[in-house]
Amino acid sequence: MESSLKRNERILIIDEQSLSQSYLRFALDELGYQDVTIADRPQIALNLCRENHYSLIICSYNQGTGKDGYQLYEELKFSGLQKHTTGIIFISAETDPTLVHSVIELQPDEFMAKPFVIKDLQVRIERVLKRKEQLRPLYQLLDAHNYPAALLYIDQQLSDVAQRKWFPLLLKLKGDILLIEQQFADAELFFKAMLAIQPFSWAKMGLVRCYLQLDKEAQAFSELETMLVRSDSRLFALDLLAELEFKQQRYQEAQQHLINAAELAPRNLLRQQKLLQLSRLNHDYEVQYRAAKDMVKFARYSIFEQPDLYLNLARASIDFALSSEDEEQNSRLNRQATLSLQSLQKQFAKHDLSEQHQILQARLLYLQDHKDKAKALLRDLDINSPIHSLEDALDKAKALHEIGLTDASQQLFDQISQYCLQQNTDPMFSAYLQQEKVERKQMQQGPRELNNNAVQMYQRGHWEQAFNAFSLAHQVMPKNAGIALNLWQTIMTSPRALCSAKEQRRLQLECQQIIENSPLKPEQKRRYDQLKLKFQHPVSSS
Repeated sequence: MESSLKRNERILIIDEQSLSQSYLRFALDELGYQDVTIADRPQIALNLCRENHYSLIICSYNQGTGKDGYQLYEELKFSGLQKHTTGIIFISAETDPTLVHSVIELQPDEFMAKPFVIKDLQVRIERVLKRKEQLRPLYQLLDAHNYPAALLYIDQQLSDVAQRKWFPLLLKLKGDILLIEQQFADAELFFKAMLAIQPFSWAKMGLVRCYLQLDKEAQAFSELETMLVRSDSRLFALDLLAELEFKQQRYQEAQQHLINAAELAPRNLLRQQKLLQLSRLNHDYEVQYRAAKDMVKFARYSIFEQPDLYLNLARASIDFALSSEDEEQNSRLNRQATLSLQSLQKQFAKHDLSEQHQILQARLLYLQDHKDKAKALLRDLDINSPIHSLEDALDKAKALHEIGLTDASQQLFDQISQYCLQQNTDPMFSAYLQQEKVERKQMQQGPRELNNNAVQMYQRGHWEQAFNAFSLAHQVMPKNAGIALNLWQTIMTSPRALCSAKEQRRLQLECQQIIENSPLKPEQKRRYDQLKLKFQHPVSSS
């Protein structure tokens, strides 16, 4: 190794561990790199990147307390501090697959697992720096968002046989630019031409994106099914399949794809947000709660840590508790909602969140069966105040409905709908808003009162009214075993048919599946066993 070689590239090392710093500095010195700066804290690194341009950043995942290396790299990337002209090598002693997948989604130039030898570091550094230097004019055009000039530059390089070493990268960048410029018809032809030469994963991904934009959903599905089985494209395929299933209103299938994707790479907050939205559409309050909790967990100390994350975790905790009959679980969820509000007040003391806090306190009171106290908190709310946050407005509408102020709730739902029409609202939120608006109008009561009133109707022999109320309660709380049992019992004991034979059979099977896969209270189990004994005949063994 020739330590006498001098390199003029500026390199920034971001690592809080002194031993790791010393090793990296020694390695770079051995390789001849002299202009090396070390940042031992993320904030120092961010300030340095704002003030200087580096040829290469070596970022370690392990950064001590506070912001970790993933969050630091995420901020460098999303705040524009890591330019195309700057290479980045991410290093980590942690090799958990969920972290690796999450980091790779941010697309560092290289990912290295500790420990590593100097020779390996040399190969990675020189590969990155050579690429950045050779294609510097192109990267500068990309940093300036001058995409037409970048396409022209790429075509010029592709016509020069001396640059053939860089052809695969240039072709990939050309595909990326065509997608950015929304030239989907041209991009489709380009990606097909690439795939005729070689089955590049990036070309398959680009082609699927074109199919989605050009409404060629059958072709997109076909490609994505094959990409699911490949490790290098599985995450991409799951995300895009979820998008396709949502467009076709197959919300359960879309949610499952996102659950699978989130298990692979849980730190992608946009994916977690989509999962939260889909789980609400499916009335899957447990998944909604988990997604909200993961968002708070992974956003902590990051550029994306905002009050909304804590508010949404409190809301998800209340929604989940309202749908559950498990007293111990409800107690935990109650504590989680309270803890979220306390964390919110502590970390965002300068924000005016008094109304959001008041609404959530009222919902907690309703959860604790203090409906009159909840109503007293909300009675004087101004429902005509300007909408600044859709989630805040929606939570207010839900709270008003729960305490019985249904007219005010529907009026606010109408206002939110009008606001959404004027904004570029997320399609998943829009779908959830319309679903909530319709269901709350049908209920005319809070979710708990709905089931209780249905029980009274059943006891009085009002079969149709009881069936309709239990069906609606089951629709908005599909995993609640008590409601499923009430609906099943109504169907089984009614002296007359309450719906078509096909629908009755579907509901019976659906309810029984929920009941048998859920823990029942002693009274519920006794009632279910008695009803099964009375109405279900044993299956013949012949």
